[in-house]
Amino acid sequence: MDFGFDEEQCDYRDAVRDAFDRSVTSNSVREVWAEGHDYQGAHGDALAQVDMWGMLVREDSGGSGAGVLDLVLPLEECGRYAVAEPVVETVLLAPLLFQQWSPGFPGADALLAGIAAGEKIVAATIDGATLVSDGDRADALIVIERNEVHCLFAGRFVSHPVAGIDPSRRLARCSYVLDETTLVTDAPDLVALARATVMAGTSALAVGVADKMCVTTRDYLLQRVQFGRVIGSFQALKHRLANVAVAIEAARSLAWNALYRVSISDPEAELAAEAAKSASSEALAIAGAASLQLHGGIGFTWEHDLHFWLQRGKALELAFGAAGHHRRAIGSRLLDESSAA
Repeated sequence: MDFGFDEEQCDYRDAVRDAFDRSVTSNSVREVWAEGHDYQGAHGDALAQVDMWGMLVREDSGGSGAGVLDLVLPLEECGRYAVAEPVVETVLLAPLLFQQWSPGFPGADALLAGIAAGEKIVAATIDGATLVSDGDRADALIVIERNEVHCLFAGRFVSHPVAGIDPSRRLARCSYVLDETTLVTDAPDLVALARATVMAGTSALAVGVADKMCVTTRDYLLQRVQFGRVIGSFQALKHRLANVAVAIEAARSLAWNALYRVSISDPEAELAAEAAKSASSEALAIAGAASLQLHGGIGFTWEHDLHFWLQRGKALELAFGAAGHHRRAIGSRLLDESSAA
């Protein structure tokens, strides 16, 4: 399969990167950390500058009407810059769910118009997880169970802010009651696609975070001098970082594949997303451990920026299922298919 992107998609990725270079700096990430649950959406302005909020929203609702594949590279950039907004849930999941898979849900049109205008955000949870990123400030909460997808608008769920690994994700413990008025769909193929979407999108974010840690560490190794030599010239350190790069590229291919399968509503999209989430979580773990060790003592300090991506990486590693969870799910699926055969 050809995973190449066209010139327009690459140009848009470059435009996003340029905008983030100006607006989503490490200093702005530091400010978001300090604000925590008082965050007012500064990174959301950067997304608005490149019209990312409404990329997948139809033009008649104020969006751009782009496709899922147009969002793959920008999602990686959001991870690379540690953007403090729920882009997977808001920019990717909500438009697909309410426009393509289950149109007509009451209130969804107003939500999508608000998303396109950069005025509303969406949070999501799967399999009964009560800790939800941005759950306290979300205008809608999408709840993905094994057999159903529900949506609750603000006022239909209760949230209590809690401290998390990464303060810029603003975790909240959410409680709610699901009923027939909140049910979006119970069609098995659509529920599977919704699950695949959050896993595949989060995998793309994870790839961007892992790549940022790898590049940051590479740059440090090419500057740090020990025993009269740049430590990046030491073979053992080269091999350590090469292992990180290999893990990232493997995860990137799987994330692209999973998002492609989501884009065509492939019945195998959930399996592809589980593989992508497993690989991306592993890449985050490998990149985090290597970057922390190779930076030495400076990597532990508050003054150095590395910890922003270390902790974002750990949060994404666990979000929507860790590597072990998805490996077990894949194994069970394959064993069931083998038994059926």
